[in-house]
Amino acid sequence: MVTTPKTAISDQSATLISQLTSLRFFAAISVVVFHSGASFIATVEAVPVFFRTLLLNGYVGVTFFFVLSGFILQFVYSGRISPQRGVRNFAVARVARIYPCYILGLLLVVPFFGALGWSGVPQFFLLQMWWPNLANWNMPAWTLSVELFFYLLFPFLSPQLSKLETRPLFIIGALMAGIIIVTGSSSVASNDRVLFAWMAQVPVPLLRLPEFIGGVAVGELFLRSKDWRMPVLLSPMLLIWVMLVPLCLSNAPRMAGFVSAMSMLLIFAVAHDRASLMARFLSWRPLVLLGGASYGLYLLQQPFHFAHVAFFGSSKLSLIFQYPILIVGSLLIFLYYEEPLRERIRHLFRMRSSSGAAIKSG
Repeated sequence: MVTTPKTAISDQSATLISQLTSLRFFAAISVVVFHSGASFIATVEAVPVFFRTLLLNGYVGVTFFFVLSGFILQFVYSGRISPQRGVRNFAVARVARIYPCYILGLLLVVPFFGALGWSGVPQFFLLQMWWPNLANWNMPAWTLSVELFFYLLFPFLSPQLSKLETRPLFIIGALMAGIIIVTGSSSVASNDRVLFAWMAQVPVPLLRLPEFIGGVAVGELFLRSKDWRMPVLLSPMLLIWVMLVPLCLSNAPRMAGFVSAMSMLLIFAVAHDRASLMARFLSWRPLVLLGGASYGLYLLQQPFHFAHVAFFGSSKLSLIFQYPILIVGSLLIFLYYEEPLRERIRHLFRMRSSSGAAIKSG
């Protein structure tokens, strides 16, 4: 099939979509609060029901990350990667992006485990979600094991989607959203939480794949949409409200599927929005920097929580202060460990600087 001509953005890999980077921070902090504070806040009757419900839905930040991952990878690598070419640089870029902070997170949680066995070895290769009953010391890191599955498929998936006409891409995006909503797969973090019996036999990375494929399809559509006139219904602010209101009303498992579908629309709309007040707010330098540090914020939340409890106790009042400590800590790690090591790895393989370097330098 002949590919529809793209209005591709020049120098894709160096282009920084600041607004999407900022949204990463909000997705990450929603997951952090869900893990370490939502269940307690939900028991406080003085807190409005809608706010309690919203916090209990904080885990859906993960589905936003999976969709955004597909979008960004296609935005950067469309037409530049295939099973025959470009895989080396892609692999190096992924290792440089993931492993420095990932290994740090593993090492920081080791002191809090009483027994370490052979079941913990696969997690050093990001394989802990590929087989039942493997250890995952740093709980949020399960998503990185799922992402590895996505990365291995991407060199095969990306060129196939880039060859499609625009209409089939719309269909694929809609189909992925439909599968997610019907199966409730976006709420699955382990096979004991599935909605249908047959899903218990399917590895979690495969269950979460529709989110990533949807993101890749939307990323390809974005590359072709430079001259499209965006309908009013794709206003980012409107889409955020459409997403938030149901999240304040229900925490049913299928709410994650709803967020997956809405994330595809929201990411596309935010990437297009360059002039609104919201776009200017999301492009605000401190917020973009927080978005850049969101990977560390997400991945280091458990070791920071363990350390905070060890030093300051587990009182609810004390735990409130872990959030600013974690945010400041993630910023410092991003600026002085994560990004410097990432760039050193890239330069070792003669690769140019990443978008993270642009975030750091401002």
